[in-house]
Amino acid sequence: MRALLFLLASPSLLVAETHWAFVPPVDAAVPAAPEWARSPVDAFLHEASDLADQRQLMRRLSLDLRGLPVSLMEQEAFLKDDHPEALSRLTDRFLASPLYGERMAQDWLDLARYADTTGHAADQPRTMWLYRDWVIDALNTDMPYDQFTVEQLAGDRLANATESQRIATGFHRNSMQALGNNPRKEEFRVRGVVDRMDVTGQVWLGLSLACAECHDHTHDPISQKEYFQLYAIFNQTPHYGEKFKVRGPRLTVKRDGKEVEAQIMNTLETPRPTYIHVRGNFETRGEQVSAKLPALFGGSEVDRLGFARWLVSAEQPLTARVAVNRAWECFFGVGLVRTANDFGVNGEHPTQPKLLDWLALRFSREGWSMKRLHRDLVTSAAYLQSSVRFRMSAEALRDQALAVSGLLVDVQGGPSVFPQQPEGVGEFRDATAGEWTVSEDGDQYRRSLYTFWQRMAPHPAMTTFDAPSREWCTVTRSRTNTPMQALAMLNDPAMVEAQTAFAEHLDELPESSRLTHAFCLALARQPSAVERERWGSVPVSELSQTLATVLFNLDEFLTRE
Repeated sequence: MRALLFLLASPSLLVAETHWAFVPPVDAAVPAAPEWARSPVDAFLHEASDLADQRQLMRRLSLDLRGLPVSLMEQEAFLKDDHPEALSRLTDRFLASPLYGERMAQDWLDLARYADTTGHAADQPRTMWLYRDWVIDALNTDMPYDQFTVEQLAGDRLANATESQRIATGFHRNSMQALGNNPRKEEFRVRGVVDRMDVTGQVWLGLSLACAECHDHTHDPISQKEYFQLYAIFNQTPHYGEKFKVRGPRLTVKRDGKEVEAQIMNTLETPRPTYIHVRGNFETRGEQVSAKLPALFGGSEVDRLGFARWLVSAEQPLTARVAVNRAWECFFGVGLVRTANDFGVNGEHPTQPKLLDWLALRFSREGWSMKRLHRDLVTSAAYLQSSVRFRMSAEALRDQALAVSGLLVDVQGGPSVFPQQPEGVGEFRDATAGEWTVSEDGDQYRRSLYTFWQRMAPHPAMTTFDAPSREWCTVTRSRTNTPMQALAMLNDPAMVEAQTAFAEHLDELPESSRLTHAFCLALARQPSAVERERWGSVPVSELSQTLATVLFNLDEFLTRE
């Protein structure tokens, strides 16, 4: 009876013992694989539908791994390859492409709330693109996820930290920042610390730590005191961090005649004391606390580097699960845990818990390779089967239009660029945010990943298709279907320009090949007999422009299937 009363008085202890996410992954054997299985992943699943056709698969793989459509040359080569491992070889080529890092960086930048401006009212420009380029490089070189984690959270604290490791800490310099002699300077500093801790909780632990800022967490075993012990880890950074002058080729890069300075983290020479904020009010100090892990995870004292290393340690049950679940969501549209940002008590249980644990253990024990994890998933029969379509991201839609039209300029890295916007957009922006002057020399046609990201006035082509403003961490983007999206595809000046360029390209071809060429380039397939018959009634003088307009606005063009 006394034991029962103790547990009732300390529900968090009971949760820690029973909730699946706080229990170490179970090292289960791979079940016997069914006949249709193509990888160990399939052995955990009960059934699969028919495989998608070859053209669907190559388009799907290209969009998922590179964020761009398959070129005509790639289509021809793949369809002629009769090797039994042709699909696996195509997968390996896509994984080895520098476009892979750009595609995967897009999702990570949502988590990192990457932007080229500070946010808040002034929303002044600041140099963050060095961090963006670091992410792309790290993903392309398949930096192990544990190293990827430590360098972003505490690269500046490593012995003899390199320039690259310092730039990596831009992850937490991405937080919004109020500049100048603001009378609420301490309030904004506190908000920055809160943001850095809460983002870390979402990205690596899948936990909503913010719920414990004002009181003990309602559902998960995190007390308010433990919240501020974690807060103390991130409370030792100056409000403005540090600007690090980049040496060597990176950058000798200049913009407007000025050196580039990387925004990085650093640590105060004199430790800043941390107090519990009574009812979440930073002006009402409670008990003084030191930097510690929650009791649920051992309660040991850590600094920022120790905390980063703990996140990817063997005894930590959440990080690997959260990472592989996010990868599953990337390729299948929804995670094994549907609440990707909440692995806590209020989140959903995994639909395939044994598969989640097997993937997590394989990922963490065998080198934390993100490319191998992604290869495991996209070579499975589960991935290769016919699937439900879902609309592509804002960036992929614009990039696909540029690629199909022939306008895309494939240049990697460097300062963010300013593509065309609809007339009148941004004319009321604060003067401190800077003018939006359309880039020249082809820069306006670079991938959307490199578009200047203004928090208070993001590019409308991005927000129309559900891209976040990146004021806060975004774990999962919403996918809406609105009339504004249809109007944007028809009338946005950049889309109209792409359609016109596509039509001009078709006009250069013999009349007999235009229809097939257009379908293969835009949709990665041949037109059907019915489509050929219908398009045959369109006057030749109108065919190219009509094809461009219609194909660019088909659901098949806008979705990944």
